[in-house]
Amino acid sequence: MKIAIVHDYLREYGGAEKVLEVLNEIWHDAPIYTSVFEPEIMEKTGFKIPQGLIHTSFMQHLPFRKDLRKHYFFLYPFSFRSLRIGANLIISSCSYASKFVRKPDGALHICYLHSVPKFLWGYETETPDLEIFPFDKLLRPVYETLLPPIKNYLRKMDFEASQKVDFFIANSALTKERIKKHYGRDAKLIYPPVDTKKFEGEVSDKGFFLIVSRLSRFKKIDIVIEAFNKLKKPLKIVGDGLDKERLKTLSFSNIEFIGAMSEEKLIETLRNCTALIFPTLEDFGIVPVEAMAAGKPVIAYKGGGALETVVEGKTGKFFDKQTADSLLEIVKKFNPKDYNKDECRSQASKFSKEEFKRKLKFFVEEAWINLKGS
Repeated sequence: MKIAIVHDYLREYGGAEKVLEVLNEIWHDAPIYTSVFEPEIMEKTGFKIPQGLIHTSFMQHLPFRKDLRKHYFFLYPFSFRSLRIGANLIISSCSYASKFVRKPDGALHICYLHSVPKFLWGYETETPDLEIFPFDKLLRPVYETLLPPIKNYLRKMDFEASQKVDFFIANSALTKERIKKHYGRDAKLIYPPVDTKKFEGEVSDKGFFLIVSRLSRFKKIDIVIEAFNKLKKPLKIVGDGLDKERLKTLSFSNIEFIGAMSEEKLIETLRNCTALIFPTLEDFGIVPVEAMAAGKPVIAYKGGGALETVVEGKTGKFFDKQTADSLLEIVKKFNPKDYNKDECRSQASKFSKEEFKRKLKFFVEEAWINLKGS
């Protein structure tokens, strides 16, 4: 069995890239194919996969690929179709386009789907459609004219690609539901891996609430800032992103922007916070599980993957609307003494890396046996 792993792109470090690292731990010799790889960026994040395993598409050689990456969005499907992969088992780690990869005759394609492409299927996205700076005024009318037909074409392509996948694995019940809705396909649910063991250790409450997130408008950090401006409680924000400067202008002196952190420092910060605030509607959301693994409760928006990971009243609390007032009412009543670190860690263990490896290996081996027996 010759295995190849395919991943959308390697230019930022998030939940999908953590999954990719674990896929590499399971099949450590398997080559990894991707559209674009930014080694300098990934190296700073502590990305653990050897560069020698990574193979890129023609998009790696496009002019101004870093500055114009969002404008090249329509090329990603074609970049994966251009790859020629000599493997009889392909595992794609996909949020958008790696599912477009061509498989050799007789090969098996298993897609671990982090999300359907939100910008194609009408969901709020990590980034707005396109920021056309510095030619915004000049190009905006052109993009407004061209984007709808381009998206319509890509949506049809996305559906067609989904029909060629042999098996889907969904990272959450929400993703599984969307796979069924948009692709008409069933999916196996296997939650993504969290290295829960590394969060073990002594905990304390140093009186601050915590956000760990990329700073983009989609993440709804601004509603947390608005709430904590009124509450006057200490809030630390870990992470970086395009929305950082705007968010800073909204914040009062009780809110501290820390920026990116080393893994060791982040674990220490999680262990010392009062609670994690998670205002985002995510397909899964690894950060709440990491907080619980550190023995800390989570105050989360009542939607998406958080509903599958956080247990109301035992490992955290939910607020009903993505508004500052809804969050504010929950934080006002929140008492960290109502939550037990052992209960939080027990809940987090259900999403451990070991559990992910066990379930994924079993699924892949069973699918392969069935293919060979057919």
